[in-house]
Amino acid sequence: MPKTTVQNMYGRPFEILEGDDLQSLCEATIKAGGGALATNTAMMCRPFCASGAGNPIISANRSPIPGFEWDEIWFGFEDFTSEEDFLRKHGYYGSGRCYIVVKVDGKKKLVALKDFIRHVPDALLGPKLKSFGHGMFRYSKFFINKNRLPHHSHDVKEEAYWIEPTMIPDYDLFDEQCFMSVGLHEDFGPAELRKYLTAEGWNDPMMKIKRHARWFYMRPGNAMIMKTQNLHGPAAFLPHYEPQYLDDGYRMYEPMPKIPRSLLVGREIPARLRVTDPEAEAKIDRDELLDYLVSDEALDWKNMHDPLYGEKHSCKPILDTQTSDGTDVTDHWVIYGAFGRGNNHQVLASKRLVIQPGVEYRMKDPVGSDMICTAGVGTVGTHVAAAPRALKPGDLGNWCFVIPAQTASEVVIKNTGDCEMVLLRTFGPDHPAMPVLPWQDRSKLVVKPRSAK
Repeated sequence: MPKTTVQNMYGRPFEILEGDDLQSLCEATIKAGGGALATNTAMMCRPFCASGAGNPIISANRSPIPGFEWDEIWFGFEDFTSEEDFLRKHGYYGSGRCYIVVKVDGKKKLVALKDFIRHVPDALLGPKLKSFGHGMFRYSKFFINKNRLPHHSHDVKEEAYWIEPTMIPDYDLFDEQCFMSVGLHEDFGPAELRKYLTAEGWNDPMMKIKRHARWFYMRPGNAMIMKTQNLHGPAAFLPHYEPQYLDDGYRMYEPMPKIPRSLLVGREIPARLRVTDPEAEAKIDRDELLDYLVSDEALDWKNMHDPLYGEKHSCKPILDTQTSDGTDVTDHWVIYGAFGRGNNHQVLASKRLVIQPGVEYRMKDPVGSDMICTAGVGTVGTHVAAAPRALKPGDLGNWCFVIPAQTASEVVIKNTGDCEMVLLRTFGPDHPAMPVLPWQDRSKLVVKPRSAK
């Protein structure tokens, strides 16, 4: 029999099934869901974030720990996050992690997505994605922060941003805070950045990296892909839908009052250069570490100095006429493109599906995806689907789904309401038809290696 453990997630107890005999339950759950799987609303908080406008988590329940707020909602993330140890110390287990909702004797319980994949990999991943050995390979999230994030970079994680119009509560909030920083001016290079990262520079309020940043206006219905090793600072006052690569690590280059020094160099530096004392202050800065942090090994200076990075890497929605009729149903590619310094890494892509009132639609995807409902009401498979409003942390919410590869061309979606039903879904590198940007060459695409830096 499966083992049941009770874990405190988001301040509430949940029953989680574990063990080696869950295969029949997993298979039955896919069938009972009409080919779709319902998931939990996976929340995340970080020490440098504060919940912004449009968060479906009601404000009275946004702060699990003094000084911290749930400001991110994650979809399809398999494993434990980089904040798991910290959050467990405060009594929260599995934050950000995706769990599949199953029924046992009429009672809802949870099975971790990673365990689900382990038991039915062929059904969930399909042959191509399974052969990569990466699991689902990518995940997505809504990032809803009150302020612009500090400049940071990712060694491993590609990501992208889509401003979903249906998640914006009030267009009067859409103002200058919606500029994203994407790189640096050409006269601000490694030597200048190094000065800003020293103890003296860090403590000087006049030495702000944002004074030397390029800025790009992110508007509703606008998307951009962000490559690794690029300094950037999302202006996430309004909800950003962010598909990402599997790793959730980062490296901070700019302080905020709530960020401890130990986080500023992040987790993406060589072991020989890591600060061993987690309470270390600026006085222990070392020349070798500073040299690395501004080097071409750590940062992609060519892309960071490109004055047209934002324009080149913006995605214009592309209607997919193979999967929609353009009237009752529209299915647009909204995030796409080749990643990597050589513009040759196929990682992820996202689509925006809009179904008109009263319309029934049968999915036509060749591969699996994670899916969320941001507007309207209806059904996905046999599950109720509804746009999220006034949730409490941990609510299942009826808006987050995983579509297995085996049933991706069979799931029926119905719009049972009187307004448009909007669903966002993200694919991994196994999709055979994801587009690239106009200046990129699709014939050169290769799946990004798991170990690629």
